[in-house]
Amino acid sequence: MDKWFVSLGLAILLTCSLKILEFIITKALTNEKFNHFKRNTVYVWGFFAIAAACFYEGNYVFNLPINFTKVLSLTVVVFIANVIVSRHSGYHPESKFNRINFIIAYPIIEEIIFRGLMLPILNQAFPMASSYELFYLPVTLPVLISSLLFALSHLQYYTLNKLSVRFMFFAFIGGIIFGIIADITHSIFIPVLLHIQYNLLSVYYSRKVQIS
Repeated sequence: MDKWFVSLGLAILLTCSLKILEFIITKALTNEKFNHFKRNTVYVWGFFAIAAACFYEGNYVFNLPINFTKVLSLTVVVFIANVIVSRHSGYHPESKFNRINFIIAYPIIEEIIFRGLMLPILNQAFPMASSYELFYLPVTLPVLISSLLFALSHLQYYTLNKLSVRFMFFAFIGGIIFGIIADITHSIFIPVLLHIQYNLLSVYYSRKVQIS
């Protein structure tokens, strides 16, 4: 029970880590000359995520994928589905800075936190067996929990409204798929690539609509 409580607590802490970091930086750096530093909080967030992975031996962050053939079919389907689904993502990052972060920084950092760190932590405390399958691959309780927290984490970026509910729905489905792949391969390599692809196409389609 204690292990379950600690693991879930760590998962929730990881989920809220960006907001916690933003709060600390805002309180600590009140001078306007530090506004540029505050703007780059996402990179500080990434640094701490990578540092945490260095200290936690059971992480998936630095591993090359194993059992790739088991997830090959799912990977191909998701790759194709991203082309279609990303048209309806609703994301519209406006500035070049935000677009770069959206395409590169956020996918990498989110995969480090939610699949690279959180999944192995939850796997230690929750049963791995599951009665659910996707492409004949198990959808475990840790995958479902991390996916739900991944969806809720999007409220760190957006207020709760109809559009953010859509973001959270896509994040929940994506979290399940990326979680399955990470758990089977013991690596975030493939989820990172698929996440970047989805965000890149979302930006492409949103820019295409704006131009037309």
